[in-house]
Amino acid sequence: MKLSQIKYVRPDKDQFLKALAEFKQRFESAKTVEEFYAVHDEYKAFAEKASTPIHIAFIRFSQDTRDEFYAAEQDYLDEVMPQIGVAQAEIANCYLTSPFRAELEKRFPKVMFTNLQMSVDANDPRLVEDRIEENKLTTAYRKLMSSIVVDFNGEKLPLSGLGKYFTSNDREVRKQAAIALGTVLEQNKAQLDEIYDKLVAVRTRMGQKLGFENFSKLGYMQMQRNCYTKEDIAKFRNNVLKYIVPLANKIRAKVGADLGIDKMYYYDHGVFTKNEPRPVGTPEELFQKASQMYNEMSPETGKLFDTMVESECFDVMSREGKSGGGYCDGIPEFNLPFIFANWNGSAGDIDVLTHEFGHAFEFYKSFFIESDFLSSISMETAEVHSMSMEFLAYPWIDKFFGDQTEDYKFTHIGGAITFIPYGTIVDYFQQTCYDNPNMTPAERNAFYNQIEKQFLPCMTTEGIVALQDGRRWQRQAHIYESPFYYIDYCLAQFTALQFLALSQQDFDSAFAKYNKFLDFGGTKTFVELLDECGLESPFEEESFKMVVAVCEKILGL
Repeated sequence: MKLSQIKYVRPDKDQFLKALAEFKQRFESAKTVEEFYAVHDEYKAFAEKASTPIHIAFIRFSQDTRDEFYAAEQDYLDEVMPQIGVAQAEIANCYLTSPFRAELEKRFPKVMFTNLQMSVDANDPRLVEDRIEENKLTTAYRKLMSSIVVDFNGEKLPLSGLGKYFTSNDREVRKQAAIALGTVLEQNKAQLDEIYDKLVAVRTRMGQKLGFENFSKLGYMQMQRNCYTKEDIAKFRNNVLKYIVPLANKIRAKVGADLGIDKMYYYDHGVFTKNEPRPVGTPEELFQKASQMYNEMSPETGKLFDTMVESECFDVMSREGKSGGGYCDGIPEFNLPFIFANWNGSAGDIDVLTHEFGHAFEFYKSFFIESDFLSSISMETAEVHSMSMEFLAYPWIDKFFGDQTEDYKFTHIGGAITFIPYGTIVDYFQQTCYDNPNMTPAERNAFYNQIEKQFLPCMTTEGIVALQDGRRWQRQAHIYESPFYYIDYCLAQFTALQFLALSQQDFDSAFAKYNKFLDFGGTKTFVELLDECGLESPFEEESFKMVVAVCEKILGL
């Protein structure tokens, strides 16, 4: 089945809710556990088919946010999904309150019940109207950012297309690209502030309706934080400051010495080598190389990649009207993952291809897990899948970069390490905003500036409008669209660096361990998975010493 051939039919809210109510009644009236299991199997098939149009609408809207039909469909879904979410939570509650709970716990892992309880609590019916408002606000942010067109270097670029200039060999070009970014953020600051003000307010209101002081606890529920706490994240943050920031400073010092840069500005932060490594070949040629790589990596990865190409499940080229960023989504009814990106000719094109294919590989495996609830994987675990795949591509990376391969590896590993302090900033910023919901825009910006200087001491935004005022965070879509979804990248990057180290010693063994990590799906928590696969926890100080030592050795620092 090709993506373009999948017919979209608007989900009828009333029929959807009626079907969910009937499933709820059947679960509750089951006389035996076998009867309960039969309803369970039917519900899984129903959920796959019923959710597919929702994914299709989102994909087609993000492919062109100017498309009036799919923009209207997205608006419609923003309205109805919170109500459907409540009804789905009532299904989840059937498992929690079932008279057969003890027998269910023998078939399904403990984490499933933990996650179901979080889902029930987070989808309280009292929050429906607030969630509708939240959805409309995040859609407004997406529309605003995708509508921005930047006149730069003789081109009219979507904001995502500007990224290729941030890693240019020409420092003046990088500087002007950074100024262009700052300028558009400055031009849109009133709308960006207003949207975030309203998001903080509505999310705070939701948390308080559930009896919490603010949004933070609800935010953790929504992100399935089922094995670590806010206090654990604070420990991680402190160890990042103690161990990763000094390592990042060493990397930036080496880059500065190699490039003859005395003072590192924001526009130098994405550069690691004298000559910027760029993929060699047309997009079509790069896909042929990727097919060869994944077919040689394993029969399973090869078959999946080629199936996705044949099914039109890649949309990677940047263009006007297209939503920014990249993601992997799933089309459950057809067992197809879909990869969305905004290629711009930089090394990041290969990063996003390998990264999202790691997600796609897990999506594919999860389609066959026995419960729809167990294919729901917490985000830090999901990001291990994707970030580790970036490193597992190394034996084939010369196909994409030729004689620039070593420059690419230094850039990629250096970027992974220096990313962790930035990602930690994003989470710290969000935590502070939601713990202090009455902060003004100026106070938020001042706090962002403060922690950016603390965690990225080797970089300055001086001289760049908006960025020097602490507005860099407004470019980070996760802060608006997915609260608390960013520390996941840091925990995952920390874990992925362990897969890098293992693959340098024995690739086949590392890939087998990676497959084992994926095969568990959502049947174990993140911390349980680390233990099961013999990986170090990011919440322990000793693990930081190990990871830093390995990275210093690989980078020759």
